Amino acid sequence: MSSTDSELSTERLQNLPARMLNEYAYCPRLFFLEHVQGDWRESVDTLDGTFKHRRVDAKDQILSGPGGSDEGDDEAVSVVEHARSVYLSDDTLRLVAKIDLVEAEGEHATPIDYKRGLAPDVPDGAWEPERVQVCAQGLLLRAH
Repeated sequence: MSSTDSELSTERLQNLPARMLNEYAYCPRLFFLEHVQGDWRESVDTLDGTFKHRRVDAKDQILSGPGGSDEGDDEAVSVVEHARSVYLSDDTLRLVAKIDLVEAEGEHATPIDYKRGLAPDVPDGAWEPERVQVCAQGLLLRAH
């Protein structure tokens, strides 16, 4: 194994992006080409997605801790907080993700991932690769 191969292997042992779980669920070969071999090709769709993500990625935001804001009022109205471009990683899960939007209410947080086009008309509301990605994001939120 050459030093380049060794460096590549070490690099691949780092935390896996949740987006790559999406790619693997969609097409294991595509995952191998993009994540293992680093063979990424821009397309009209990816360029359009990058352009549209500018708004989502505009600024990082911080959510208050579990339970929301500290109002001190037992009967306070539940407040839904939103944070865009939330970056999370966890070395135990070996995952990393940049979540488009996190919607938090009390001790519950929901990851929201924007996709291009309309939602598919399927019983689960999303294709399997997208569900896998959002589940990984949910695990990261739970870990934090």
